[in-house]
Amino acid sequence: MSIVFLISDFQSDSYKIGLLKQSILSKHNNIDIVDITHNIRLNNTIEAAFVSKQLQLSDNQRDIVIIRVGKPARLIVYQHLLNLYILPDNGLLTMLFEQPDFKQVYSIPNNQETQAMQLFLEGRLNTLETAGSSMQISYNKQLNIHQDFILSEVLFSDKNGNCYFNLKRELFNEFVQGKKYNIRIQHYTGQVFSEISNSVNDVNPGDALLTFSHSGYLKLQINLGNAKQLFRIKDDTKIIIETA
Repeated sequence: MSIVFLISDFQSDSYKIGLLKQSILSKHNNIDIVDITHNIRLNNTIEAAFVSKQLQLSDNQRDIVIIRVGKPARLIVYQHLLNLYILPDNGLLTMLFEQPDFKQVYSIPNNQETQAMQLFLEGRLNTLETAGSSMQISYNKQLNIHQDFILSEVLFSDKNGNCYFNLKRELFNEFVQGKKYNIRIQHYTGQVFSEISNSVNDVNPGDALLTFSHSGYLKLQINLGNAKQLFRIKDDTKIIIETA
């Protein structure tokens, strides 16, 4: 049985969520629907891409990811391995996949997810119109790595004020290589971190810490507090990692 994962900026009290589910289930009553989130900030493709990358999709069944963020004129359809992605044509595809096969990207009008799903399940996606060269392309925030320092940008802030940056554990370890380091938040001089904690329980309530999330991203948080508010984190905030 396939699973449909829904990600949108509809907001959790919107009737549009119910309409989208009704449209899907009216044609595909043998699937399960999982709401990942409908609280993506309006038109925030960076946040939508980050959330989508957290999905743990099955290796042995054909799952479907539907992302509705922004108000594009059309949707695009892309099969990656066994799974189908239905996305707005607003650059999200190239934020999710560094090298998508553009020859396998198809275009559909808005609100025709169910028709694309049916073609996918029947193995007939290639009957759709290809997206062509007019498809929008965007790029992820860039991680700037230099000899003695890294500049990492914020990707996402959750409802508890925890902030995730575009530095993953493997790159951090490769950069540090066992040396001492300092981590500071751009435009905030009141806090310097000299270690990465294992969990929030490593510090006292009210204290700030850096950890790596389950998906491997550097995470700024406060034990029983809101890091986004305290450190005045904005969409363009960076952290700086310097080796001693």
